[in-house]
Amino acid sequence: MSIFKLPFVNWLALNGFAAYYLHIKEGFFWSFSGWMGIIGILIALEAFGWIGASLYYFVQQKTSPNPISPASSLITRGPYRLSRNPLYLAFTSMSLSFALFSHSPYFLVSGLVFWLITDLYTIPQEEKFLSERFKEEWANYIQQTRRWL
Repeated sequence: MSIFKLPFVNWLALNGFAAYYLHIKEGFFWSFSGWMGIIGILIALEAFGWIGASLYYFVQQKTSPNPISPASSLITRGPYRLSRNPLYLAFTSMSLSFALFSHSPYFLVSGLVFWLITDLYTIPQEEKFLSERFKEEWANYIQQTRRWL
């Protein structure tokens, strides 16, 4: 179960599997035109914005975005004011963007599976650590900020 502690690896594997499956079915193509392409581009830009802003605050707080490394500080500013998990939100959004670009439900399924693994296993493990490490600060933070959005 330790593989579930690496959300980015999970996301890559799930989306890689979806891409591979589309490839062997000869249904793998990208389309950036039309309304689905425009919405896909906007969602991808949103995801990159979440990732960039999140990583900026990790660097600023001198803590690691690696979920295996213990956090040295609790980030509550920037995108973390809106969501306790903006990076995971970005990965999930990117799967939706891939689904729109490829016109395929396989990326929707991979995004849903990623979200389930992350929500049911990864995040509770991280929240347990954070609640023990940052006690009162964590208790105040979870009252003000939702897990996803």
